[in-house]
Amino acid sequence: MRKYNDMTLFKAYIKRNYKDQFLTHLSLLKNVHIMPKSGTELKKKIEEKDPFVEKVKVLRQNFNFLYKKLKLSEFELQKQKFDKEKRIKFVVKDLKELMNKTSEEINYYTQRIKELEMYIAIAQLELEDKETINKCYEFLEKFYLNRFSLTYFDQLNFKVFTTFSKNLENLKTLFEFSEFPNFYQTTQLSEERIIFFIIYPKEKENDFIERKSLIHAEEVHLLKKYLTWDKINFSRINKEIANIEKTLLKYKKEYNQIRNKNLDKFAAINEIVNNIEEYNWAERQFEEISLSQLVIKFFVPLGKSQEISKKLREIFKENVKIQVKNISKKGSINKVNESQFRHEEKTLNANSYNNEEISGELEHKTPTMMKNYPIIRSFEALTKLYGVPDYNEIDPTPFIAITFPLLFGLMFGDIGHGICLMIAGLIGAIIFVKREGSLHDFSVIIFFCGLGAIFAGFLYGEFFGSHEILGWHLEPIFQNPMDDIMSIFMLVVLIGIIHINFGWFIQFLNYWKQDTKYLAFSDSFLKILLLTGGSILLFTWRFDINAWLVHPYPILLVLVPGLLLIISKPFGRLISISYLKEESYGALMGEGSLETFETFLSILSNVSSYIRLLALALTHIALMLAIQAIIGLIQGEGIFIEVLKIIGLIFGNIVVILLEGVLVFINAIRLHFYEFFFKFYQGSGSEFLPFLLNDDYSIIIFNIETEIDIISEEIEKEINIKNAKENIERAVGYITNKYL
Repeated sequence: MRKYNDMTLFKAYIKRNYKDQFLTHLSLLKNVHIMPKSGTELKKKIEEKDPFVEKVKVLRQNFNFLYKKLKLSEFELQKQKFDKEKRIKFVVKDLKELMNKTSEEINYYTQRIKELEMYIAIAQLELEDKETINKCYEFLEKFYLNRFSLTYFDQLNFKVFTTFSKNLENLKTLFEFSEFPNFYQTTQLSEERIIFFIIYPKEKENDFIERKSLIHAEEVHLLKKYLTWDKINFSRINKEIANIEKTLLKYKKEYNQIRNKNLDKFAAINEIVNNIEEYNWAERQFEEISLSQLVIKFFVPLGKSQEISKKLREIFKENVKIQVKNISKKGSINKVNESQFRHEEKTLNANSYNNEEISGELEHKTPTMMKNYPIIRSFEALTKLYGVPDYNEIDPTPFIAITFPLLFGLMFGDIGHGICLMIAGLIGAIIFVKREGSLHDFSVIIFFCGLGAIFAGFLYGEFFGSHEILGWHLEPIFQNPMDDIMSIFMLVVLIGIIHINFGWFIQFLNYWKQDTKYLAFSDSFLKILLLTGGSILLFTWRFDINAWLVHPYPILLVLVPGLLLIISKPFGRLISISYLKEESYGALMGEGSLETFETFLSILSNVSSYIRLLALALTHIALMLAIQAIIGLIQGEGIFIEVLKIIGLIFGNIVVILLEGVLVFINAIRLHFYEFFFKFYQGSGSEFLPFLLNDDYSIIIFNIETEIDIISEEIEKEINIKNAKENIERAVGYITNKYL
């Protein structure tokens, strides 16, 4: 396991025209963490404003716009089953050409989708107009409208309008016959709109226009093409409606075909856009050392370093030069100087650039690869909430995989509820198994929390708030919190002491691992003695101060570790501990005194925090008792009453599981982050993130353009000129012989 957690730093010198192919092969290795190049903030801001970077951002925006238009989702594309033999190939010379091709694909589909949306919108408006006309004519048919009847309106205007239903009362007021001579009739077009026709004198046109505008009426033009001399030509109207519907259906069908028949292509484009973003970042990590040569640094797991080095040399031969340095986990990476880098390079890689100058110290921390067994890997999500472990830190994930479910269970101790959590977690893990991430990890954690709840349920003798399982009496192994609060109180305090001491023990191991063994004893070990001694003092002699001061003087259990904490660092400087020499005796004494005082205060607050284990366990039991009491209020007999009680119990248990489950989960996190992690864990590292170009739906092939030096170019020009002269001379000779 260790060789896969330790890292090797590679420094690769590559010819410029091999850059794209080199990155492609790094992505195929799937074990390369590219090291961000150093630079000032100003330089980074300038790079971010690079036109190409802006184009990449625009490409992402355009693609997201297309996705939104097609109503696609990442999850929908991930479900696609794709034959890898049919992956879409993108053969390009460089990243710019790849982006241009991808942009063309996106723009083509985006433009076509926009056109279809416009056509659909126009067709829908035409359809609405035709349907409105059809309803108007259906309304007018009752009044025998035809071409012949319109001939009677020489001195009168006959018009049809639609308006909002809320304007009906205003319409009646405005077109009162005594105020404005007219005849009108109305009917309902829809819930929001009405149709009305009106007949009025032509000389009243201006007055009519003013009144019409007050109700925002829209005119429906009556076309004579829909009228015969004796009736309304509904067949023509229906035929036109059918044609519009047919056209609309055609546009919608093409829209759906673009979406559904090209899901594989959209998945490939999505993959390419993601790859371009990843690739663009990686490409900017190269540093230019000459017009033709670039350098890039990257980390690989120690166990893979020789294999990767060999592969890169076999593929690129003389076009790449590689240096390596194994990064020890003892001490900080920033302390690894460049002479060490060169020395190890000479011993490990005879074919490397041994004479290359490597200036400055490594400015970036080595990434951490969190390698845990699959059964506990999901708990890495909790660790990462606090922070990724530093390269030299112990990963706390295996520890919280045990302590988190146990502490959760002590606050949520119930066998029945634990079973429910296990089932819910198992279902969630199965559903989200293909979507590896927070949802899947959370489901697995819930499953293990259910195990913890079952374990504590046996301790408390609880099964859905009762002490029976299918008629069998459940005898508590330890004690039910309601029956003996003090016993549980002592238990949770003891658990808190053990948990805090465990944190300091891990800190002890971290110090030892980092070759600061003196701090392991002068800091972590003394704090363990202080907390343990104080616990023995209080558990044995309680708060009897007089007993503390008489034989066997138990007060020394606290005083001795406390005094040693104060003087241990100055003493370390006195005996020439290297990492304590930089500070003065006074500073170390003050630091020790302040740290001892803070430790005393933190011990009191930290241990008292674990009382929440008892408080939430009591709350859980009290809630179940309350639910049972409420169900007991339901009086009566019969099937209906029994069903009602069962529904009440189910609903009540669901409320408890959801409401208190969230509360307990949050408190379990708090106990680990503030009382446990704070003792040993910094979480300031960076995660090992392999550089990957996904190839599930697409293949990127970079064709390498051969470099031509100046001399070769001049020779080629001379050859071309000579060939051209010879061809001209042949042509002149042919024409002379034939025509002269």
